[in-house]
Amino acid sequence: MTDAFDSLTEAAAGAPSPEFVARLRSRLDAIESRPHTRPTATTPTRHLAQLNLGRFRLPLDHPEMADFANALDRINAIADASPGFVWRLTDDDGGPSSNVTVPGATDPLIASNLSVWTDLESLRDFMYRTDHGSYLRRRREWFQHDADAMTVLWWIPAGHIPTLDEALERLDDLRAHGPSERAWPLRRTMPPPTPTPTETRTDQREADTMLIPYLTVGDARAAIDFYAEVFDAQQVSELFEMADGRIGHAELSIGGNTLYLADGFPEMGLVGPAEQGTNSVSMVIEVDDCDATYAHALAAGASGERPPENAHGRRVAWFRDPWGHRWSPTSSTTS
Repeated sequence: MTDAFDSLTEAAAGAPSPEFVARLRSRLDAIESRPHTRPTATTPTRHLAQLNLGRFRLPLDHPEMADFANALDRINAIADASPGFVWRLTDDDGGPSSNVTVPGATDPLIASNLSVWTDLESLRDFMYRTDHGSYLRRRREWFQHDADAMTVLWWIPAGHIPTLDEALERLDDLRAHGPSERAWPLRRTMPPPTPTPTETRTDQREADTMLIPYLTVGDARAAIDFYAEVFDAQQVSELFEMADGRIGHAELSIGGNTLYLADGFPEMGLVGPAEQGTNSVSMVIEVDDCDATYAHALAAGASGERPPENAHGRRVAWFRDPWGHRWSPTSSTTS
């Protein structure tokens, strides 16, 4: 199979830098190495969020902090590729969350680590059974001791991305009231809440492989907003951005299913259907209300192809999103 990365040359118009190609290849390799399992009735409808605050002994650029600072990218890459990893907080450039200002913090040495995992065991595996553990054992070299609780865990709906404000509210709850179902420390285990009827999946089928669509779009940021507006898509990872501002990779969750997308990279032979003028692939998506979704999509900028109608015992419609991809929302027939 031809490797698109290997086809790049310095002479190619707009060719990305070798450094970006290496980063993108590493990111995609990490994504492809994750174990993907088709959602079933036993798929958790909750994910585990964790916040860890730390107070540095010295500014991060101080020579005595070098061992810690120099390991951040590598340890974060291990987290990204770990089974059970879902999302972590980064700065605007995709850098470590140590660069993100903690709301309400008056001490510039306060830093945060906010991430989401499928379960506690996956989080503990990363923390204690990877090279992260060796740095965890040295934390007193780089962090001050705080008498207050600095770590908190809580369950969130799968697909939800917590904010720092939300995480700090949970930490305040733990500090004020002690461990509870709303907030608890790392040493405690709290089972996820019982799924609500709307969270319980009715699809009982199981498979060894998950099929993940990977869309090329003309404007990834606008596409993320469109899919969030029409399908209630949730962004579940940081955007992988190259130097010229294009998005090399984004991950969304729609009803517990995964969708990948990226901006076009003509220099790598990756262009969307709108640019090609053709489209041989269509996506069928189960929705609560076919008519409402179709109308919502058109209002958000989609082009209608076939209005909702009853067909084969289902309510079905077809539209093209602003980047040329064909979608068919389907639901139970209306009375």
